[in-house]
Amino acid sequence: MTGPLAAIDHLVLGVADLAGAEKIFSRLGFRMGPAGIHTGRGTRNRCIMFRRTYVELLAVDEAAPAASWLSDLIAARGDGGLALAYAGTDAAATAAALRAAGIDARDPEALARPLPLDGDTKTVRFENVTLAGLGDGAVPQFVCVHKTPELTRARHEWQLHANGADDLHEIVIEAADPSAFRETAARMFGEEAIREHPHGFVARLAPASLAYLTPVGVRERFGTPAREGLPRDPAIAAMSIAVKEVDAAGAILDAAGVDFREKPHGLVLPASAACGIILECVDAHA
Repeated sequence: MTGPLAAIDHLVLGVADLAGAEKIFSRLGFRMGPAGIHTGRGTRNRCIMFRRTYVELLAVDEAAPAASWLSDLIAARGDGGLALAYAGTDAAATAAALRAAGIDARDPEALARPLPLDGDTKTVRFENVTLAGLGDGAVPQFVCVHKTPELTRARHEWQLHANGADDLHEIVIEAADPSAFRETAARMFGEEAIREHPHGFVARLAPASLAYLTPVGVRERFGTPAREGLPRDPAIAAMSIAVKEVDAAGAILDAAGVDFREKPHGLVLPASAACGIILECVDAHA
């Protein structure tokens, strides 16, 4: 039986200093999309766009104190993985399908941000369906429906990264007991999407997988532990990104003076080098 969710849309990283985070990821070879401010939410962002997914760097808009919740969160937890978004095409239908599968899904919520483009200002619109009741302390997760998909990737050059990044490949959540989240994952994605792992389980989604691993599993997977003092259990520990050529990505990092560890068909940067999240680059063709 298939589940109501089958694809990753984007990963949200919470950062205290958006300009500083932009510099870090630019140094790692990523191209930044245009700056955005979420209307009425008090948050601003820069996105690292890929073919089908993206990474959102999210920070408080200092001019709008409505997002004190985010500043409090980052102050308590530090920079790092904040939330995970799945892809959807119909917010209301997805919410209904999730509820039918036994997942507590809230009603769709509209979200918008202005986008300066070609001397004009467009409005990028979304509908989000927040997933509640995923388990004790679960990572915040939601479904993101792009109402103006033509604006999300309005410029192809936003996807042209010096390190050859192509798409998210895998997102890893560290949990002391991954089995506590397996039943919920099966209801969300379908049992056939789940495969067992010696230290947890992996859900095969498009284009990126979602893994729940123990701390030992994370260390074995990446050769480095999640950042010291992860703020909660579970927590987003790592993101793996498919690149066109691992050697080319490594050359960019070498030129920038960034230390990394080589592995078969990939390379790994510790969480200290990437705003609190382990960053893996893997061969898109491996």
